[in-house]
Amino acid sequence: MIGPKEDFFHCLKCNLCLAVSLQGKHKCIENVSRQNCPICLEDIHTSRVVAHVLPCGHLLHRTCYEEMLKEGYRCPLCMHSAVDMRRYWKHLDEEVAQTPMPSEYQNMTVDILCNDCNGRSTVQFHILGMKCTICESYNTTQAGKQRVSLDQQ
Repeated sequence: MIGPKEDFFHCLKCNLCLAVSLQGKHKCIENVSRQNCPICLEDIHTSRVVAHVLPCGHLLHRTCYEEMLKEGYRCPLCMHSAVDMRRYWKHLDEEVAQTPMPSEYQNMTVDILCNDCNGRSTVQFHILGMKCTICESYNTTQAGKQRVSLDQQ
C-alpha cells in the first residue's frame, strides 16, 4: 500500500491492507485481495490504486467504485446495494403512492427476489418498482410469474 503505515492495517483473513477506519468494521472474505477488480479486471492485490470494500465484502479499486456510482448503485458481482439507499427508497415510496396503476394492473401480483436481503416475497406489481416486504428495499427482481388475484377479478 502507498501511504503512511499508521493509516493502514493488514487484515489476515482478507489478506489485504485496508484503511484504519475499516478495522473491525469491514466484512471479511478470505483472500478477497487475490481477485481482480470486477470493473477494470486488474489485480487488486498488486495495484497501486486503493481498494474500496463494498458493504457486501467485495472489492473494487476506489477509482472504479467512483465511476460505478455514476451509472448505478449495485455491486457488479452480487447486485447488493453498494451504498445506503434508504433515503431513496423513502422517496420511491412517495412516488409509488402518487402513481396509481391502470385498472388492468391493479390486482396483479409478482414474485420477487430481493438483491439486498436475498428474501423472496409476493408483492403488488408497480411499474416504478416492487418493494421487498422483508427489508423494504426496491433493489428487487421479478422471480416468478405475474398473476391476477382471483378474489378481485
